[in-house]
Amino acid sequence: MTAGAPAIHLKDRVFRDPVHGLVEFKGEDRPLADLLDTHAMQRLRRIKQMGFAWLVYPGAEHSRFGHALGAFHIAQRVTTRLALEPTLARHVKVAALLHDIGHGPFSHAWEHVFAGQNHEHWGGRIVAEDAELGAALERLEPGLPATMRTFWTKAYKPHFARKLVSSQLDVDRLDYLLRDGHYSGAGYATYDLDWIIHAIQVANVHVGHDDPSDLVVDYRRGMYAVEQYLFARSYMYAQVYHHKTVRAAEWMFIKTLERFAQLARQDAEPAGLPIAAAMARGTDVPVADYLRLHDVSLTTALDQWSGLDGDRGAEDPVLRDLARRLVDRRLFKTFDLGDDKAAADRVWPHALEIANRVFGGAARSYLHLDTARQVGYLAAEDEELHVIDHPRYGAVTLSRLLEDMPLGQPMAAIRLVCAPELVDELRPIVEHELARGRGRK
Repeated sequence: MTAGAPAIHLKDRVFRDPVHGLVEFKGEDRPLADLLDTHAMQRLRRIKQMGFAWLVYPGAEHSRFGHALGAFHIAQRVTTRLALEPTLARHVKVAALLHDIGHGPFSHAWEHVFAGQNHEHWGGRIVAEDAELGAALERLEPGLPATMRTFWTKAYKPHFARKLVSSQLDVDRLDYLLRDGHYSGAGYATYDLDWIIHAIQVANVHVGHDDPSDLVVDYRRGMYAVEQYLFARSYMYAQVYHHKTVRAAEWMFIKTLERFAQLARQDAEPAGLPIAAAMARGTDVPVADYLRLHDVSLTTALDQWSGLDGDRGAEDPVLRDLARRLVDRRLFKTFDLGDDKAAADRVWPHALEIANRVFGGAARSYLHLDTARQVGYLAAEDEELHVIDHPRYGAVTLSRLLEDMPLGQPMAAIRLVCAPELVDELRPIVEHELARGRGRK
């Protein structure tokens, strides 16, 4: 800017959000809004936040873009509450805005097929390699792309700042529970966000370390609000994320994509998804190609494979059949086996025998043993939340406090997922083995 030239004032950008009210980019945060206009961020509008949950909860069609705005908004509030210095606060807010940028189509279901290439892998690559996003980050702060990548590699210091974006009590989870509860219509995702933000502190927990500070919650001030959040999360997993029909739809998609990947490795894949075919063959695809993958491109491919576009569909009959079932919502059925792993082990050989008789060599495309294991709170060591001023322990990890609580115990939900054609033969076998298991208790 030349001497004496008037300062350029960017117009504030404000978004109406059904969860948080107004999400505002103004003042020192106004330049961050330019990140929203990049292709990498706009792509998140075409990826549903809750995967296939919309097949069960019709309102759950919200996108990861809206969630990114919500996570950013909470990051604004938390960094203000903690009075972080401006550069550190900016890093946290940018990381919150970009934290889901690496997600693939239909999110976590995609990652079952393309193992080793999860959203964190791609998030780090996109931040480092996408020219448009990199230029936008450089305009915010020289060297910011490299700095942001350390959030994905877990090397960012101070450590507590990264945990604000990725831990068991972070801006990501604090937003998606409220957001998913709102759009799904489930009444379980309620907790006191205001009080949790009020209770979060930074304290020197790791005395003697080069990075001693960490996130803590004052027991007397905030533990009840944190417990409310943990219960909300547990209920959402049990009743929404791990709903039997949601899981059945996810596994149908996974089986469809696995079949596609198998064909791609044989150079026999159908048209419609060349980038995914290259990934299935182990090709290191460029970031620009990966960013062309989203829910819309996958849905278009499913339509094409199913024959609904007026063509005869995929030549492979199994891929064509699976795609058609998924597109028409003719979903697999489930048998709930509870936590009886022994019964599941006894049922599986019978189920596989029946599936082999009905579907031949494609049996495993129509049958799956699903273990939806969840805990109310489970953290890796570097994600642990600390509680201070506990009347008995003083300073203690949250995991330790929850060990004796029902919320802290793993809840296993073993389900046999199968095509409807298998249900009648499987039902008496499942009932017999479950009754046999109950008789031994």
